[in-house]
Amino acid sequence: MKVLITGHRGYIGAHAIDVFQARGHQVMGVDIGLYDGVEFGTPAVADEDLTLDVFDITPDMLKGVDAVIHLAAISNDPMGDLDPRITHHINTGGTMHVARAAKAAGVPRFLFASSCSIYGAAGDTILDEGAAFTPVSAYAESKVNAEAQLTELESSDFAVTYLRNSTAYGQSPRLRTDLAVNNLLAFAVSINEVKLLSDGSSWRPLVHCRDIARAFCALSEAPIEDVRGLAVNVGGNDDNYQICEVAEIVHDNVKGSEITIAETAVPDPRNYRVNFDLLTKTLPEFKLEWSVRSAVPVMYTEYKERENFSSEFENGRYTRLITLQSKMADGALPEYFTELSKKN
Repeated sequence: MKVLITGHRGYIGAHAIDVFQARGHQVMGVDIGLYDGVEFGTPAVADEDLTLDVFDITPDMLKGVDAVIHLAAISNDPMGDLDPRITHHINTGGTMHVARAAKAAGVPRFLFASSCSIYGAAGDTILDEGAAFTPVSAYAESKVNAEAQLTELESSDFAVTYLRNSTAYGQSPRLRTDLAVNNLLAFAVSINEVKLLSDGSSWRPLVHCRDIARAFCALSEAPIEDVRGLAVNVGGNDDNYQICEVAEIVHDNVKGSEITIAETAVPDPRNYRVNFDLLTKTLPEFKLEWSVRSAVPVMYTEYKERENFSSEFENGRYTRLITLQSKMADGALPEYFTELSKKN
């Protein structure tokens, strides 16, 4: 199978390349290169590697592609809130541009990286895929909108699958330290504090970034009628955590560290628990390889062995918002970033 992975040089995309290649698939990657130069390790290389904005993808480029794995996006709430217009343009508009190109090229499958954040502020209720959406950020709203518009594009020869991913964590050659688990551990390694920026009471489903990549691969290989129009939560039922519980796991691994709460900490409005039975039903052979408890010691070792990790973390090397702001300030992004930011 030949697959196109958009955002293949991102945190999850770095895993997706070799996950698909290990299964014998040919990988074409398209990425704007926003995070080139801030790698944590040595990422796998796509069979065909294109530095390209998703809006420049054409149907001709997708001839012969069997599945599109659409990961490219403004990837979290702080980035989304920096300028919601850019978030909606890329996360919804960019998604639809790629999907229309894929459909026009005769690509039969389109797998979309949605998010459990669309459930938003739900409290203790455990939610399945039929739950109401209560997004509390531009990022989450953009995913809701993209799902709705992709549904209208579905047809007998164009099957869309919606992966509502839990909050990602874990080691990656394109590391992010702006994700909950990774961030708490980075603070612990850097300043010996497991520093909570919220009060830690909110619930969040968590899943390792490599397991997300594996889920994309497994769903792309599943019989097409089993996944046509399917929206599925990606994660595990045992992996719903309050953030304060994650802090305790990090604290247990970083001996001598202290759990602290920022003076400005308030309850995080992103508060939801999620059910993952449908994933197991759809892919009975698929099992998560990682848990928070198994990943934190591995990440801890990697962080400690990385020369200058503390200064890199403090300087924002692995924080996507800081990289985006720097590229915007340097004018190193497509013109629509500037054009959208100027609009009232």
